[in-house]
Amino acid sequence: MNEILLTLSFILALLLTLYGTPVARKVAFRYGILDRPDGHLKKQKEPVPYMGGVIIYFAFISPVGIMFPFSRELLGILFAGSTILMVGLFDDLKALTPTIKFLFQVVATYILIKSGIRISLYFLPNWLNIILSFLWILAIINAFNIIDIMDGLAPSVAMFASLTIFIISLYNVKFIISILSLSLAASLLGFLKFNWEPAKIYLGDAGSMFVGLVLGALTIWGDYSTFNDFGFISGLLVLTVPVFDMVYVMILRILHKKSPFFGSPDHFALRLKKKYHLSAAKTVSLIIIIQMVLSAVVIVNFYSSRVVTIVTTLIIFLLFSLFGILLARVKME
Repeated sequence: MNEILLTLSFILALLLTLYGTPVARKVAFRYGILDRPDGHLKKQKEPVPYMGGVIIYFAFISPVGIMFPFSRELLGILFAGSTILMVGLFDDLKALTPTIKFLFQVVATYILIKSGIRISLYFLPNWLNIILSFLWILAIINAFNIIDIMDGLAPSVAMFASLTIFIISLYNVKFIISILSLSLAASLLGFLKFNWEPAKIYLGDAGSMFVGLVLGALTIWGDYSTFNDFGFISGLLVLTVPVFDMVYVMILRILHKKSPFFGSPDHFALRLKKKYHLSAAKTVSLIIIIQMVLSAVVIVNFYSSRVVTIVTTLIIFLLFSLFGILLARVKME
């Protein structure tokens, strides 16, 4: 029975995205919800519509709403997701200040934690688990918002992260996480048809923040310690790419005496593209390979011992550090 529900959820989310995205494009053009080129950060030739996040949202919630009974945690994700989507839409319309935007991110995060979705490390006091949960979800919301700077990048990374969470949830018999992660992966897969280079529609802040919130919630809701007490580290590793980019650009901006919150073309994906003279599609394809390797490591760590988890984590940290140092030498605008 579960297999049938999962299959139907995947198909429904995929079809809703494939057929709903062209409708969203028309709405965005009609009401001027567009990302217009500015010659600095936005270098596309023509205005590109936002509204991709709205379709991702509906494609994600529809299978769950139809096929699964509502629980406290599920209602928390849907309520928090709706909040962050609306905030993102207002931000796409340039109607919010960064302070107000962050305030509502905090509100959405509070809703999630209030619903029971939080880090639960047995060796930490409850108050510290709550604080870490707050910081983690806020970080992932903004990490996906920051990494959405290249056609197909954020949806690709999010899709493979979702599939990784789905695989682990099957072994943990966490069906609610299985259906949520699979629905998200299906909606992102359908969206990539329109977001791959050259993109016909963007996620927008509404989409990138919504995807970040859902993935942030799913990573700490799941259980990675079935075979390994240090398995919780897998929840961090599966989202290494967006977290690395967020930390990386903040460090570079501080070193260059700029505000870490000021937008500039210094993301690692843009540096990678320039260093090796790649197209956006080839750059994203390379990052997808990196994400797939990380996903494989997460699954291996799930079954392995503490020693394997510690060693693989240190190796990944070292490799990304060297990667960052190498790309920091690339001169950007």
